[in-house]
Amino acid sequence: MRKQIKCKRIIDGKTYNTETATQIEGRWEDDQHFTYGNFLFQTRFGAFFQYTELDGAAEDDYERITPLAPDDARKWLEENYSWDPDLIERVFGEMPEAGSGEIKFTLRMPESLKVRLAAKAEANKQSLNAWMIRCLEGCAGEGDRS
Repeated sequence: MRKQIKCKRIIDGKTYNTETATQIEGRWEDDQHFTYGNFLFQTRFGAFFQYTELDGAAEDDYERITPLAPDDARKWLEENYSWDPDLIERVFGEMPEAGSGEIKFTLRMPESLKVRLAAKAEANKQSLNAWMIRCLEGCAGEGDRS
């Protein structure tokens, strides 16, 4: 049985803590000389980070936390768990089919704006995504108008 992962770091003024975050996936690998752990976590507020640990000869031991942008976290899952598409889509939502011409784009906005946009979408009987695409298409089609 593996030890429980307990690691906390402050990076760029933000706390990354394996005890309060959700472990999405990861695994330990054993070699005759060392044990290597590589895990993906998500904080309570949605930020992703990678936890790596090397247990071997004392001078080689280390624990590291690396913050990851959402696209990098998705790529990490794709590289390490491509055989489990349900896991990837459970974390990042349904992925567009190859050749669809769609891309996934992460947009950060104030929560109050999201609430207002969701209300407008609901009033138009559309999903938030569909309504926002319609609005963006309208803006993009208006030429140089500010």
